[in-house]
Amino acid sequence: MNKKAYYLLLVFFISVRLIAQNNNTNLLVKEEASLKTLSFLNLIPEGKEKDYGFNSRSDFSKIKIEEPYQTYYVSDKNNKLTFISGNEWRVPLSIDGQYVALLSVQINQGKAEAVDFGGNILSQKIQEFEKLFPNEASQHVIIRNTYLKRDYITTNFSSLCNQNKGIDFMEINTNSSQPIYQLNELQPIKTSIAIFCDETMDLINNTNGYK
Repeated sequence: MNKKAYYLLLVFFISVRLIAQNNNTNLLVKEEASLKTLSFLNLIPEGKEKDYGFNSRSDFSKIKIEEPYQTYYVSDKNNKLTFISGNEWRVPLSIDGQYVALLSVQINQGKAEAVDFGGNILSQKIQEFEKLFPNEASQHVIIRNTYLKRDYITTNFSSLCNQNKGIDFMEINTNSSQPIYQLNELQPIKTSIAIFCDETMDLINNTNGYK
């Protein structure tokens, strides 16, 4: 089998694995979100609703649970960047079709638990991305780069992975032509995985050099 055929087959199997994993967990995540969203909303102080993206408390009854986004973090291991699953999902909450917040849900030992609430701006950026690519197949993955303090999204996460090292650990394919988009600006900004990795490694090396 030549290299190109092997790579395409590898990407296919990673895609199948991700889809199967998402199908098995999305139901748990959405059920937990449905059960706990109101509890988190009720923690918002009276009169502070607009700080969290709501016009008034009456909006709480209009909340709809949207499709969850699995969160992958960037890790530096042996001077090589990898994606690591945080066993965490960001669940967009919408009102009248507009994303207003994110509920964070973690899965540990097969049980889902809502752990955090907020992300009004990030939820809007996610929806902006969905509007830019309404017909693209998305695996609903958010990449959190804590080194650069930025969030990214892509229409095909599998193509960014060089090989699967385990259930939650993926080596980054720096040669991938699949673009990624930074979400922390006025509009999602297109960049490449190579630039993403170069900027991250430069920051890591510069930080280590000043220790």
